[in-house]
Order: sequence, then C-alpha cells, then structure tokens
Amino acid sequence: MIAVGMMSGTSLDGIDLAAIEIDDAPRPHIRLLRNAHQDYDGELRGIALRAASGESDTYELAELHGLLGDAYADAASAFIKTLEARPELIALHGQTVAHLPPHSTLQLGDAARVAVRTGVTTIADFRSADLAAGGEGAPLVPFADYVLFADRAPIALLNLGGIANLTLIASSRAEDVVAFDTGPANIISDLIALREGKRFDDGGAGAGRGRVNEDALRWALSHPYFARRAPKSTGREEFDRKFADELFERAGRSIDDTLATAVALSAKTVGDGLSRETPSGVRWRELVVAGGGAKNKTLIDRLRSAVAPLNVRTIDELGIPVDAREAVAFAILGAYRLRGLPNTLPRATGASRAVSGGAIHQP
Repeated sequence: MIAVGMMSGTSLDGIDLAAIEIDDAPRPHIRLLRNAHQDYDGELRGIALRAASGESDTYELAELHGLLGDAYADAASAFIKTLEARPELIALHGQTVAHLPPHSTLQLGDAARVAVRTGVTTIADFRSADLAAGGEGAPLVPFADYVLFADRAPIALLNLGGIANLTLIASSRAEDVVAFDTGPANIISDLIALREGKRFDDGGAGAGRGRVNEDALRWALSHPYFARRAPKSTGREEFDRKFADELFERAGRSIDDTLATAVALSAKTVGDGLSRETPSGVRWRELVVAGGGAKNKTLIDRLRSAVAPLNVRTIDELGIPVDAREAVAFAILGAYRLRGLPNTLPRATGASRAVSGGAIHQP
C-alpha cells in the first residue's frame, strides 16, 4: 500500500507531506518514497495564527476550515503527481486551533475537499477517538515511532516542532512505551522572532548571540505544566503569545536574550522530562531528534548539554528527513486506520484502551 501523510504543526509554517510504502505484516516493512513541504501563504498563516491564538469568531473558523481544505487539496494534488503510483489513502492531520484535553480537540481543514479533489480516500480527525476513550488525544506519533523503531530499543525519540515531545521505547513491547509533551520547543522562539518580522530564529543565530536570563528562566520553569507527570500534552493554550510576551519583559526586552532563554527552557524541560520518566534500570541507546528544531544549532547544543552523556543524533541518520517524521507517522496511522487496526498507545495518551482513530472520507 502507498499512503500519503500530511502534517501541519503548531509552528504554523505550512504542510509537510510524505509518501510511504507499507505492507500488511504484523511488523510492517515501511519505505519512504518521497517527502515535500508546502509553505502556507502569508494571509492563510495569519488567519490560522489568529485562530490558534483564540482570536477568531465562529464565522472566521468556518472560513478557515474551507481555506485549509483547499490548501491541503492543492498540496496533495501536486504531491501525488510526483509519485510513480497513486496512493490508496491520504492521512490528513489538519491544523490544530484548540487542544483542550480531556474534553475536546479541534483540527481544521476540510478533509472531504481533499478526498473529492484528489480522488483518494482521505482520513482525518485522528485524535477524537482517543479522547472518547478517556485519553488526551495526544501524542499520537509515538505509535508510529514504535512501529518504526521498536527493534532499536531502548531508544528515546524527540520531536522539536512548536511543542517538544518525547517517545521513550524501553523495550519491544508496546505497553512499555512512554510518551508525552515536554513543553515548548519552537513556539516561543517563533513568537519572539516575529518581533523582528521573522518567521523563526534561523539556525538559532539570535539565541546564539543572546545570553540566558536566569531570572526569566526560573519564572518560565515555574509553569505548572512542567510539574505534571506523563501522560500529558500541551499546546498554544498554555504556551501562547502572552507567555512569550511575559518572557520578553522578564528577559529585559532583549530579543536575542529572550531567544537564548527560550532555547534554554526547551532544552532543560526535555532533559528534566527524560530523567523523570525514564523507567528504572533503563539506559537509552541514543536520543534521536526530528522536527524543525533539529536545525537550530543553539538548541541542539543546549540539548546535548542537558542530556549528556547520552548520544544525540538526528533522525535523518536513520533514513527519515528531520522535517518528514510526523508526516511519515500519520501515513502509518492512516494505513492502520484503513485496515481497522488500533493506531494509538494507551500508555502514551492515558486512554482506557487502544482505538482505531480517524474519520474516513471516500472520494
């Protein structure tokens, strides 16, 4: 089966796409065929950012649902033309505008438009079934991490998107997987970079020039989210523009110092989370990093210090580009859903049982 995964994360930078070939074996063989990225245009990104910040009314949310559906359909159609064979499914995460566990979550982007315009079965709304089973609806990527990397256990995987999330695979048993969001990765840095008219701190250059403000860092670390134990998940609802603005003020209104402090916060909370949630007696083989934050040299340097002496490497060394990991993951989740198989890990999400998540839209 050829499956296409589409992911739009909390960084709101656009659409990551990946096509995989996956068989139906109990431990399937998976091969990455192609991946790509499509930026949101400036207007769409602005509308999505307002929605994710809670600044949009219901009419604007409805409009955004359609606009995103068209953007996803355009991106999927163009991507499919680059493949040698047509996919059997498209797995569409959508754009999260609210994540409020354990009550609800909302990802926008009309999947019916994608199915009709591409002629390919499209699966979306992957999180609701897990919430219905008492879970957080997140994180979902750890299921795919387990499918891909259980044979490398004990291994820790870290995604540095808008939010940082860890997957801890202590053994080849699915019930031993622990996964959770550690806190902000790029989301705060991106908001600070906007003060200079930039979408992000390219390569961590600003953070590298700045100095960590220890008082501001202590304030940030006092956020109650960091004291919670796994399973847990977070997003813009807790780490938003208000949080970024307060960090900026406490860091002396210096953009570079705030960027340095935000990076220090990300690295420390990853290190603390890894230390606190590592099962007794487990020694990790390596920490494998993916996501846009893997390109932030300052963040990676801080991270290496935070988890030393653990070896840190990027996921592209294992055959998956750092920007493609989540798109690959949702392609895997979609393949399992189309076959009616569970595609969640209850220990990662806190659900009462594993579910087969995703709403299926036929063309």
